[in-house]
Amino acid sequence: MAMPEFRPRFRFVTPLSKQEVIDRINGQLKRDNPHHLWMKNADYHLLLTFQRRDTHAWTPQMDIGLDDPEPPQAGTLVRCLIGPGPGIWMLFMAGYLGATLIGLTGLTLGLAQSMLHRPAWGYYGCIPAVVMAAGLLFLAGEGRRRAAGEMRMLKRFVDEALGCDCFKLAEAQRE
Repeated sequence: MAMPEFRPRFRFVTPLSKQEVIDRINGQLKRDNPHHLWMKNADYHLLLTFQRRDTHAWTPQMDIGLDDPEPPQAGTLVRCLIGPGPGIWMLFMAGYLGATLIGLTGLTLGLAQSMLHRPAWGYYGCIPAVVMAAGLLFLAGEGRRRAAGEMRMLKRFVDEALGCDCFKLAEAQRE
């Protein structure tokens, strides 16, 4: 199974109640959990993740939101997102922000120097910004490649717990 994107999002309606979904995932954690996953539950918002000792920077986690379906009907709306942990996500966002600020500073300084008919050495500030952005893109691709197996494993775990193929069910209900 190929992941459709790095942070796949999918949503579907299951005939199970919110508590039944939680109970099934808890039961799967106790019954068949060779990867030692654990779950946090905060008012019908579940976070399924690997134990800290088994994680790396690229290790993904799965956010599962349980809601009432619209329009009101029996069952539960399940929203899932598989992606990196918040620490690595913020690190990349800070890196992209830093590269952008360095690039804009170099561009602004170079443009001001050009308008004053001075040597425009400020444009050289764009070079480290491009190198930083390219490095971050490479690291993101490498992290995506390394996390693919764990992402599939998280999806498979929830599929087994809920007794469905969540991606296929989400696609079928979207139509």
